[in-house]
Amino acid sequence: MKNLAAVATATGGFLFLLAGTLSCSKNTETPSLPNNQVIVGKWNINRMQLKVYYGGVFAYDTIIPQTPKPENFVRFDATRNFEYRFNTSTSDTGTYQLIGADSIISTSASRTYRWKILTLYSYLFTMMNTSTSPDYPGAMVETYYTLVH
Repeated sequence: MKNLAAVATATGGFLFLLAGTLSCSKNTETPSLPNNQVIVGKWNINRMQLKVYYGGVFAYDTIIPQTPKPENFVRFDATRNFEYRFNTSTSDTGTYQLIGADSIISTSASRTYRWKILTLYSYLFTMMNTSTSPDYPGAMVETYYTLVH
């Protein structure tokens, strides 16, 4: 270590800067393209955020409080079935299909979910949808989902 310190001192600390740069490089994972194998599994809902717009003008946003009963999740299986549960003890179930490279449409007896995929990694899945809501009359509501494995 003395020799390395002497060389680093003689070269103005360049070696330490280089070593620090190499040791701190990030191990990044490339986002996956949406395909059935990538989204299959149980994704825990980590966060849901609403952004509310009136007449195209941003009004406010909010994080929806979680009260799992007992858990909040979205599950996609290999046979194109899905299960969705958020703040309720019963699940909404149905089928799903991938649309193009960035969307999922899930259909149950009571509702159709239209999700645009924002990011998709093996450990993180974010998506959003745009809709109207009786809770916000006259508003356009963007709902952002953060899912984790």
